[in-house]
Amino acid sequence: MPDSLTIFDRCYLSAELMINWQREHGSSHWMTPVKSNTKYEIIRQLDDEGRDFIVEMNVSQHAQKQEPSLPKKWQARLVLYPEQEQPNHIKGVLTSLTDSQYELQSILDVYFERWEVENSYGEIKHDMLEDELLLRSQSIEGVEQEIWGILIAYNLVRLEISRIAKEAEVSPLRISFMMALRDIQDELMWCAIASPGSIPKKLRAMRERVKRYILPKRKKRPKSRTVRISKTRYPVKSKHLK
Repeated sequence: MPDSLTIFDRCYLSAELMINWQREHGSSHWMTPVKSNTKYEIIRQLDDEGRDFIVEMNVSQHAQKQEPSLPKKWQARLVLYPEQEQPNHIKGVLTSLTDSQYELQSILDVYFERWEVENSYGEIKHDMLEDELLLRSQSIEGVEQEIWGILIAYNLVRLEISRIAKEAEVSPLRISFMMALRDIQDELMWCAIASPGSIPKKLRAMRERVKRYILPKRKKRPKSRTVRISKTRYPVKSKHLK
């Protein structure tokens, strides 16, 4: 869709996909982590630190054969992270956001914002909806209304969590979403039959209860992440081998 940025996993990096993605709409942009074996030529450096470049890559003969309209070479913007905190930390990202109005740090930040969105989807799907399909409407307008209702409810719970975290002087991420959701749901049902004057008191009591569910600080990893070896040193028996 126009005026959008789609973030792909690194396995989707291909000239055919990325070029056609941008051809669909001039303002449809893409971003993907750069592979360690990606070959490119630096065309222009955009910063003084050597972390922001316009690069040029070859389009494979196979891709050109599949789609003759593809050029022999294509360009993208390569933005690198200053240092790798972990052995498997991504080196940087390739993107179609070549305009100078898109700042280097903003491009790096938006990739990891994606994971915050993924976490929110998980909380909505698993915690709020309990992995059930609750969209019952038979019309487009009805489905849109239900989706908006779910998103509004989720953001209201998150808003209350942020207020509780501020009172407790901790990060909102340290408050259990599941426990906070259950307490807020229970309190809303009681507030529905309570007198209006007692609601502020009930909400204060609810916030105090939720503070019990503050999670401990996340411990640092004793060892860095490593990729498990898929090969085995033991012989594998197969019925196809004779």
